Amino acid sequence: MSDYIDSKYINLLSPQLENFKNKGNGVYNCRCPYCGDSQTNKSKARGYIFPKEGSFIYKCHNCGRGASLNNFIKEVNPQLHKEYALERFSDGKSKRPVSTGKTRTIKKFQKRPSYLKTPLGKLKKISQLAADHPARKYVQKRQIPADQHFKLFYAPKFYAFAEQFGYTFEIEKDEPRLIIPFVNKNGELMGFQGRAFGKTSLRYITIKVDENAPKIFGLDSLQRNKPVYVVEGPIDSMFLDNCIAMGGADLTQASLDYVGTKDLVFVFDNEPRNKEILSRIEKIIDMGYNISLFPESISQKDINDMVLGGIDPIELQVIISKNTVSGLSAKAKLSEWRKV
Repeated sequence: MSDYIDSKYINLLSPQLENFKNKGNGVYNCRCPYCGDSQTNKSKARGYIFPKEGSFIYKCHNCGRGASLNNFIKEVNPQLHKEYALERFSDGKSKRPVSTGKTRTIKKFQKRPSYLKTPLGKLKKISQLAADHPARKYVQKRQIPADQHFKLFYAPKFYAFAEQFGYTFEIEKDEPRLIIPFVNKNGELMGFQGRAFGKTSLRYITIKVDENAPKIFGLDSLQRNKPVYVVEGPIDSMFLDNCIAMGGADLTQASLDYVGTKDLVFVFDNEPRNKEILSRIEKIIDMGYNISLFPESISQKDINDMVLGGIDPIELQVIISKNTVSGLSAKAKLSEWRKV
């Protein structure tokens, strides 16, 4: 009954949500009422209401703002929220009415993570750069969600930065790079990737700080009590919920055990004619893990390209979930996929 009530009030709120659309599968889309979305393109709609862990939440893929459905309704239409809270209470979902007043949040003091006590902590995060900074504009051009910018750093002189970790290079001129750190669940720096901004023969340079640790991105923010999605590139992982990247790591059982959960769904690049990718998929299926293969209707190679091509991350998550298989079903799906 509570799902009906939530859907009912989402639709009652919809006249106030510009460009509102029901995308199906419990997903609703609109222009963000917080940031207003694009000021130059009035058709842009990057706000989404979608189901998650038994309830609905709101998320904007432009400003990164998130909220529970309860708070979203309260902030957009306080009067409608009173009706919503009363009906939820009458439905018996909660023992007391949903609060309509302001609550006081007390934040606990958090120690500085270990990885920021390394030379990495002296660099600026992308979220700290000026709006017109070339590195920030590059990240925005890739449409990396704003709430992920704090995970990325800017090194104005990459090789000088890497030398602080004991590496030496023979170069004529230093260069700026985007720094993508690999941090473990204890907040310790395992390594990092330097992504070039311009054209170069070495687009990615990976540095290992801990020689015994695998090259896996996203372990520090992982929720191990729910399915974990595994992609190849760190930037691709930023578009999916509870996702890590281990494209540069060998798919050994030891590397996978390092993740800390066996509930893994592997999402490989959309290249059905790539022999190396096909071999890795077969290996993962034989190891007993879940895989998800993109349908023929999607032509882009990787997740970032799909987003740049107009597919929203929320829709991608739904597509991936619908196409997740394992065992004999996975082998049958792979056989069809490789013929595309």
